[in-house]
Amino acid sequence: MHLRPAFTETDPARIGGLIAANPFGLLVTQGPRGMDASHLPFVMNNDNDVLMLTGHLAAGSAQCEALDGGAALAVFSGPHAYISPGWYRTQPAVPTWDYAAVHVHGHLERLEGEALVETMRALSRDDPGGFDMDALEARYRDGMMNGVRGFRLRAERIEAQWKMSQNRSAADREAVIAALRARGEHAVADLVAATLS
Repeated sequence: MHLRPAFTETDPARIGGLIAANPFGLLVTQGPRGMDASHLPFVMNNDNDVLMLTGHLAAGSAQCEALDGGAALAVFSGPHAYISPGWYRTQPAVPTWDYAAVHVHGHLERLEGEALVETMRALSRDDPGGFDMDALEARYRDGMMNGVRGFRLRAERIEAQWKMSQNRSAADREAVIAALRARGEHAVADLVAATLS
């Protein structure tokens, strides 16, 4: 990710908060066929202040070849919105896009046994219908578990960018906030507003 100093985010709490609020990310790996990507849910936790991501792939995925130490990138997108140049008080101006995003770089480790089972439980912990993986008939559950391959991604480098009009004057940002709120884009408006304090 091209990180511009005005937009770079380094606060672990904000970075973790974005991932927790947007856990459906993109896992990118490099294999013999070239680059592969899968859209999937991640479970986030910390191990001695190191960000850890766990998840699973379908057993037939080409990305399973990377599970024993392959380099990987997990990408998470947060709130975003188009910013019209007409919203700025300072002119001339051009259109842009405000957004928050996190890239987590590391190497994949294979998860098996109880570690994989715990990841699968965590993925459905907040199921609104009360799904309980452990209540499944054993044969069905075993078949499901045989069809997936678990992984852990220990963060070796984290890049985060909160591009929220910080390069504009306070007056321009206030105008952007008002326009975003008028359009119902409250999440981005709140993030732009946070740059004013």
